[in-house]
Formats: sequence, C-alpha cells, structure tokens
Amino acid sequence: MDAKAEEIIRRESAQEANSQRLESAQKQTAQQVTAVASDVSSVKTDVGGVKTDVAKTQNDLAAAISQLTSMRGDLSDHSSLIARNHDELETLKHKGDRNYYEFTLTKGQKKPVGTVSLELKKADNKKSRFTVVVYSDDKQYEKKDRNLNEPLQFYSGKSPMLFEIVVNSVSAKNTVTGYLSSPKGAPTPGVQ
Repeated sequence: MDAKAEEIIRRESAQEANSQRLESAQKQTAQQVTAVASDVSSVKTDVGGVKTDVAKTQNDLAAAISQLTSMRGDLSDHSSLIARNHDELETLKHKGDRNYYEFTLTKGQKKPVGTVSLELKKADNKKSRFTVVVYSDDKQYEKKDRNLNEPLQFYSGKSPMLFEIVVNSVSAKNTVTGYLSSPKGAPTPGVQ
C-alpha cells in the first residue's frame, strides 16, 4: 500500500507540475496573441493611412491632368500653325487668323518687333540653339537655350493675349531669323 500511495503522490505531483507548465504555456501564448493583435491593429492603421494618401494622390493627379489638358488645349491650336520657312509664313498670313511680323536679330541689339522688343543674347549655329530676351509690358522674359522652330509663347497686353515667337534659322554665330505671331485683336505697332 505504501508503494501505491507513493505512486499516487508521484502522479499527483507530476500532474500538478504538468498543470503548472500548461498554465505557464497558456500565459505565454496569450501574451504572444496580444502582441500579434497589437501589431495587426498597427498594420491596419498604417494601411488605412496609405489608402487615404493614395486617394488624395489620385485626386491631385486628376486635378493636374485636368490643368495640363486645358494648357495643352491653349497651346495645341497655335503649335499646329507653325511656319518653318517664309513660304509657310505667307500661307499663314493669308489665313488671316493672326498678325505675323518677320524679324532678323543680331546679337546684342534690341529690336522692336510688332508691339514687343526682342534681343538676341546667344546663338549657336552648330546646335541650332539660341537665347532671346522678350521685352513686353515693362517686363522682360528670357527664353534660354531654345531650339529652331520651337514656339516660344508668352502673354502680353492689358487684357493678356497669347503671343508666339518662332525662330526658323540660326546663321553665323550671332544672327537669327523668324517671326512673331500675335492675335488679331492685339494692338498693332504705333497704335498701342
């Protein structure tokens, strides 16, 4: 009997030890589950923030696209009407949509063209590039390192109207030739 009693006491001790180990393991598991739940809620918060940022970015992008589309609309009508030589310019003049003033600029000389003045700062015949300064409405706009047949657009006048300069050729190191295009309703030279 003593042997059976000792065996029962050993079993109860073993069961108690197993019970304590089980309880300890359950506590550790509960702590780990709590930590994981906390991490998951943190990730949910971050994902919610990212969704908000993505939605805001999409709205900003849609607004930017809308603005660019309207700008392209302003420019597309004029860009398609670029004359690349004197004969094409004569064709544009006969259409009668705009006023055209041809010019030849020499480096360092300020020259009146239409209702604005232009000054050639730099001309590079090899690269077909130039820099010109536009004087309009008591302001000056530098159009730096531009290419041939590239429309240089700016607004001028009391009620701003779109003007356009196109340079067709760079000859020598200090001369460019091109034209200024102004709207039909714009003031003409001497009438301003």
